[in-house]
Formats: sequence, structure tokens, C-alpha cells
Amino acid sequence: MNFTLAWIGAICYTLQIFFDFSGYSEMAIGLGLMFGFTFLENFDYPYISKTITEFWRRWHISLGSWFRDYVYFPLGGSRVNSKLRLVFNLFVVWLATGIWHGASWNFILWGVLYGVIITVEKLLSLPKRLEQHRAPAVFYQIFTMLMVVFGWVLFRAVDIKSAGDYLSVMLGFGAKSFIDDKTVHYLTNFVIIIVVGIICSLPLAKKLKEAVSSKWQNGEAVCETAEYLVHIALFIVSVSFLVMNAHNPFIYFNF
Repeated sequence: MNFTLAWIGAICYTLQIFFDFSGYSEMAIGLGLMFGFTFLENFDYPYISKTITEFWRRWHISLGSWFRDYVYFPLGGSRVNSKLRLVFNLFVVWLATGIWHGASWNFILWGVLYGVIITVEKLLSLPKRLEQHRAPAVFYQIFTMLMVVFGWVLFRAVDIKSAGDYLSVMLGFGAKSFIDDKTVHYLTNFVIIIVVGIICSLPLAKKLKEAVSSKWQNGEAVCETAEYLVHIALFIVSVSFLVMNAHNPFIYFNF
């Protein structure tokens, strides 16, 4: 594999798992409303997070809340007398998070990776410090997104060795080349889908709706009409993909 294709693969899986699981959750919320139940949102635009701590407040909120309420808080949470105890509490939570996803070393390492970064952020009070310094905050946000992408490589890999091989290519070690004809072919055919995926993973539509609703007298009505039309179009596109393609179950059916 070449360097560019490795990065494209990791970025595409980063988008795929977000839309797969957030869509899965939205369907559950919608079905709940049909029966009179109101379920909380499970995702809140996680890819705009400025820190790993913030990422896990926005990603899979129900799981994070459960571990917080039933594991982290009973252990003492952050209200403990020593930093060593705080590190232990966080380690237990993130080890359990990794094991929850699967009894495999790559899932355990994935959980521990997040545990280590979140522990460092907590000990150094990084989220609060970064609020006061714009330039370091921008660089740390880039670092956060890189760690998330690297984490998904670990999550997706069948074992530690394949994850290590893939990550080494992404870092420029062992790559056959920088780019090749196959990569250009993929980019040519799927660049629009990738760009649309990136745009839709960000709260741009939400902010546009808020801006239009606040500035125009009938802005809210216009936005609602536009939403209905977009939903109908997406429904038709989704059905056409289901008809044309073979069965492709949700990733999180495995969990």
C-alpha cells in the first residue's frame, strides 16, 4: 500500500463508522418517538472536538455516560485524594471500555490509548489551559483528530500486527510509494462522496439553519421545508443504494 491510499482508507473509515453508528442511533431515536419514547442524542458532532476528553463527551454519549455513572463515579471519580488514585480510576474505565468492544488486544490497546491521553489531559488541566491560548488550541485540535484517526485504525484492524503495519505506512515507513494510479482512480471516483461526508460530519447545516432563521422573517419555515426535501431526496438515494448493492449490515451490529 502507498502512503496516500493508507490515509484515504483511514479517513474513509473515520467517516464510515461515524455515519454508520450515528445513523443507527438516529433510527433508534426515531423509532422510539413513533412509540412515544424520547431517547437522548448519542452523538454531538464529535469530529469538531478540541480535546480527546471533549471527543468522548460527544461520541457514543450513552456508553460514556454509563461508564461515568456506574464505574467512574463509584470508584471515586476525580474527587479523590491522590493523583495516583485518579489515574487508577481512569485506567479501569478505559480498560473496561476497550474490553466492552471486544476481547481482543487491538480493542484493549484502543481503550488504553484513549485512557492515557485523557489522563494526561486531566492531570495537566489541558482543556481549561487551551481555552486561554488560541494557537496551541488549534494545534492540539489537529493532534486530537489525528489520534482519533489512528485510534480507528486500531479499532478496525483484525490484530495488533496488521494495525502496526497499517500505521507504519501512514507514518511513511514501509510504504511502496507516495501515490499510484490506483489511488488516483479512487480519488477521481469517490472524491465527491468523501468531501460530502466531511461536510456532513460538521455542524455547517445546523449553523446555516440558525443564521437563516434568525435573519429572515420566514427563515424557520424555509429551513423546515428545505429539510423535508433533503430528507426525501436522501431516502430515495438510500433505497437506490440498497437495491443496487448487496446486504451491508451496520458495523455496530457486531457489538
